[in-house]
Amino acid sequence: MTESANSFAILDNINAIVLVADARGNIIFANKAIKHILGYDPEEVLGNGWWELTSHENNAGARKAKTAAMAVGTDNLKDRHLFEHLLPTKDGREVWTQWTNTRTAEGFLVGIAQDITEKKKLEKKLIRKNREKELLLQEIHHRVKNNLQIIISLLNLQFNNITNKQVLEALSNVKDRINSMALIHTKLYQSKNLAYINFGEYLMELADSIAASYSPNYNINCLVASSQVGFNIDLSTSLGLIITELLTNAYKHAFKGREKGQIQIELTNTGNSYQLIIADDGIGLINDKKNSQSLGLEIVKALIEQIDGSLTTTSNNGLKYLIIFEGKSNLLADN
Repeated sequence: MTESANSFAILDNINAIVLVADARGNIIFANKAIKHILGYDPEEVLGNGWWELTSHENNAGARKAKTAAMAVGTDNLKDRHLFEHLLPTKDGREVWTQWTNTRTAEGFLVGIAQDITEKKKLEKKLIRKNREKELLLQEIHHRVKNNLQIIISLLNLQFNNITNKQVLEALSNVKDRINSMALIHTKLYQSKNLAYINFGEYLMELADSIAASYSPNYNINCLVASSQVGFNIDLSTSLGLIITELLTNAYKHAFKGREKGQIQIELTNTGNSYQLIIADDGIGLINDKKNSQSLGLEIVKALIEQIDGSLTTTSNNGLKYLIIFEGKSNLLADN
């Protein structure tokens, strides 16, 4: 052991790998822990031994040069603090290590590495378990969606046997509500993030689905504008039902006696809250007590109260619903 290496002998009993490199990248000291962790005798890794024994893919020279640059101060140590590295052992195993480096006043680089193999195994196990849970949740959403679609199909079969218009309309409304919930479970099944769904995409698909049911009978153009925002399943379900009620109401009642019309749906983030607008250029508010107290509108009011929102209705060249609500959301970049 050289005189320089002698000064590092105090590090010999640390329960972690300790290596000391000089300005040329040569290892001048290795403590006893290297034998326990990697199986090499400290003398084996001195000089170029460390680089030759522990390098992958012939990168020994690059690693040594990097170490020399850090020792003389031409390379920053910042990105070499708590970095992880997979090392081969003498008996052919692999050990995960976590390194931190420091430069001494004499120009030596001291690297200390802890064995984090068990930690990495635990992380891998947790990642696998989390993935299994995600797959299970996706399967649950898929099955819920399938069950709801079966209910919709059964309702469609019943429509052929119903002659009472009021019963038919009531069941049709139920089908629309079920469809809005089935679509949410479809989006969650397809989503990368099971905590949120892309509500902008959901809104477009929901509007298209409702339009396909009603617009063949009318010349109605439905325009949808929405920010790319993610809402959780509870908020998404409530908003989906609200939109379903108001949109189907517009298709059914807003354009009576009219040959064509336009519906606008807009969801925007105002900073502290969200603003949902559903507006049409139809005949406006009907002065009909029975209609104003319909089950659909009662559902809308109850759902808005449930999400702590407010509703403003205006009738000027059509009917406009403005709903303002706060909601915990997630801005979506690639969902």
